[in-house]
Amino acid sequence: MKITIEEMLVERDIISRQQLERVKEIQKSHEDKSLTDMLLLLGYTTEDVIMNCFSDRDDMEIIHLEERTADPAAIEMLPESFIVNNEIVPVCFEKGDLLVACAFPVDPDILEEAATISGMTIRPVLTPADQIQKMLSGMETITEEKKKAAETGKTAEKVESAPAVRLVNTLIESAYKRNASDIHIEPGKEFLTIRFRIDGDLCMYTKMEMSYHRPVVTRLKLMGEMDIAEKRLPQDGKYRYEKEEMATDLRISTLPSVYGEKVVLRLLGNDRDSSLIDVRRLGMDEKQEEIFGRMLKAPFGIILVTGPTGSGKSTTLYAALSQLAEKKINCVTVEDPVEKLINGVTQVQVNAKAGLTFATALRSILRQDPDVIMVGEIRDEETADIGVRAAVTGHLVLSTLHTNDCVSAVYRLQNMGIPFYMIAAATTGVVAQRLVKVLCPHCRRKIKAGQQTKRLLYEVSGKEAEEVWEAVGCEECLNTGYSHRRAIYEMFELNETTKNMIRDGETAEKIRRYQRERGFLSLQEQAAQMVMNGEMDMEEAEKVIYSAD
Repeated sequence: MKITIEEMLVERDIISRQQLERVKEIQKSHEDKSLTDMLLLLGYTTEDVIMNCFSDRDDMEIIHLEERTADPAAIEMLPESFIVNNEIVPVCFEKGDLLVACAFPVDPDILEEAATISGMTIRPVLTPADQIQKMLSGMETITEEKKKAAETGKTAEKVESAPAVRLVNTLIESAYKRNASDIHIEPGKEFLTIRFRIDGDLCMYTKMEMSYHRPVVTRLKLMGEMDIAEKRLPQDGKYRYEKEEMATDLRISTLPSVYGEKVVLRLLGNDRDSSLIDVRRLGMDEKQEEIFGRMLKAPFGIILVTGPTGSGKSTTLYAALSQLAEKKINCVTVEDPVEKLINGVTQVQVNAKAGLTFATALRSILRQDPDVIMVGEIRDEETADIGVRAAVTGHLVLSTLHTNDCVSAVYRLQNMGIPFYMIAAATTGVVAQRLVKVLCPHCRRKIKAGQQTKRLLYEVSGKEAEEVWEAVGCEECLNTGYSHRRAIYEMFELNETTKNMIRDGETAEKIRRYQRERGFLSLQEQAAQMVMNGEMDMEEAEKVIYSAD
């Protein structure tokens, strides 16, 4: 943590502790002024002394504009309106950086905006405020004239009215507060559309003029360390956003489109989600939690979590890892990307450009004396082969697959070249899951079930339903009709019979039938049950029923 300028002044005996405390009391009734402003107003110190403190603390050079002339080419790098409004002066180019003169205190957001607009690395230098004002006074007249000339057209620079850094920060913070998982920035013919994915649905956030598009995309590319000049090819980047108590990792993806580059930001690793990293809070019922707990107690074998993208598979794996990490064992993961950091777990980030793939990382992990290995996703035959062999040779392996239900995972591994006898020997269990929207209990409404609805529910559950519930919308649920999302799970704990059935190459339907005889509910049956209990509407249930078919 940096020492404050006020504390530096006390340490250097420029002001006394009593003077500082008095200034703090006076400042309470002058909230528009900083402590350094108050120190200057009361005559306790001078601007030069404060600048020297800033310079020493932040290793910033002090220059005097009276003694050196600003390079016109440097000034041209930023719009005059931006320079005047933010009270900064581009001075010159030095070692590939743009030197920008600022009075104290230096606003980092303004410097980031300057970097976004200029496309250059900004190096701030300190300058007395009166010298900056003198330099700017001549520019204000020019700026006003340019504004008047531009009033008849639509080409005025939008950077002045909506600085890119502040706009992007606002988008990220708004998405975070609304519990959004993604931000979509979509260019169109006339408007730039911003949408948030909340509870699985893309919701409109705002529309703005297309003139905002370029500075926003440039800012996001700089954040993600991408090439701002490359607009013809897709790019990917990442950025850690931290502000006060908010912290989230961003995955930034650009995609060229007809009207310009579309950008999607995924918000990862939010600290507010840490409560879910607990098996008891995942939403499993008592029986499912008991089965899952038994799987995790196995000394070796592979446990697979399956489902489509966005179904909460990673959260389930992280909850399992958190529980396992409490034991005296070595847990290692290989992920792409690492979404959450877990104490007591060694987490490895895949880096395909550097040659660190899932398969190569797995081989190295096996030489690190692991007890538990988590593979973010089994994507290819090589990873599947190494993971299954690790499970057979005494390691507990956790991973994910993209399949519709539990039993399908067996046949996906077989399609990847793993023989049935190896799958039977290695697999401890499979968990299939979906994230579903739960109806708001304050406004949900009963309606008469149509013939197609009744037929579908009977086919799935074997039960008649005359009435179902539908979403309405009220203040409690922000007019969405839904209160939250929860996961539903299907469990496949292998026993000797199922292992023999897999080893013998029995059909998936025969294994599913045996599972039902054992009392395991399928995802479809749970969705139908939730409809009849008034927890889910048919629109949401059909997504589960048809996707798990």
